[in-house]
Amino acid sequence: MVPDFSKATVETLSKRAAFMCSNPDCRVSTVGPHSEASKATVIGEAAHIFGARAASARYRQEMSDQVRGEITNGIWLCVNCHRLVDRDGDRFPPALLFAWREEHERYVTTALGTATDRIRFDVAKAELAPFAAYSPIVRRIVADKPKGWEWRLTAELMRFLNEPVFRRLDDLENGFYTRSLQPVSAGEAPTWLKSCLAEMSRLVTPLPKLIDRLNASWGPPGVPGDALEIDHCCRLIQDALEEIVKHEERLFFVQLPEEYEKVRSLLKDRLGSQARHFREYPEILDAALALMETDHGGTKDAPLVIEKVITFELPEKWSKEMKRELRRLGIGSPLGQQLSSGLLSFLMASVVVWFLVAALF
Repeated sequence: MVPDFSKATVETLSKRAAFMCSNPDCRVSTVGPHSEASKATVIGEAAHIFGARAASARYRQEMSDQVRGEITNGIWLCVNCHRLVDRDGDRFPPALLFAWREEHERYVTTALGTATDRIRFDVAKAELAPFAAYSPIVRRIVADKPKGWEWRLTAELMRFLNEPVFRRLDDLENGFYTRSLQPVSAGEAPTWLKSCLAEMSRLVTPLPKLIDRLNASWGPPGVPGDALEIDHCCRLIQDALEEIVKHEERLFFVQLPEEYEKVRSLLKDRLGSQARHFREYPEILDAALALMETDHGGTKDAPLVIEKVITFELPEKWSKEMKRELRRLGIGSPLGQQLSSGLLSFLMASVVVWFLVAALF
């Protein structure tokens, strides 16, 4: 599929801009009379915000051609402004062009529209208010609601919300920051270990349910999803990932007796490494979106269902090594039984298969 705008998208962008350049410092009319009575002169163009091709300004590699060619990625500009923004992508970044489009649509509605147009604009603006703190592309997706917008919104929210979490996790793993050490004595260590295992189980448990709830927020095939529910689910996932990072920090910055260092090495990054699976989530959705407008074989009666399996599990032989360490430490009954029970509980909770289900028709 090519990343060019369709004729219908070009026409819609021009009409939403009232045939004026969307650059607020320009706003020249892009349509006028022609020497032939049956024609009109058009000096406006549908410009890509994120570049259409690899050599283009503001090109974003992870986007599919289908997404690059949808109305969400477009802005109506005069020929001169189109050339200007494409010659200097650094001076005219995506956030600025999205802001131009938002501001121009506000101008067109408030300055040129009817009273009903202004009321309709206020209603739409209120719908976007919960997304004010997000990146401009998120607001554009909610406003335009292109085909597959539920997956696009999820992908962009996951990137926006979780990338700082993953950066912090990477910094921790690479030793780029430190904290005060929490001392744990030999007498306190068994209880600390039991608490740590219980916490691991607690942190993993909500994640499969959140995935199910997120899938449900997209709505059944042919029914629009719920933007606020999608946002809520993505923020809940962010909260869960942040708690996992805090757990990893506690493991990194605890001062245990020397004989417990092997146990700590087995526990470190067990959850963090699994949490990184969520980095794949936006790319999985991008791949599903790339199938749209292709001959994927799905129909409304028999949609193509895409399943992605993500296994959240512990390394092979991890439980055997942990139990061997517990025996070496001489942690006996009844505390040993409690630790083993907690360990099994964690294993049962953590070996989870997640399905990302999407339907195309």
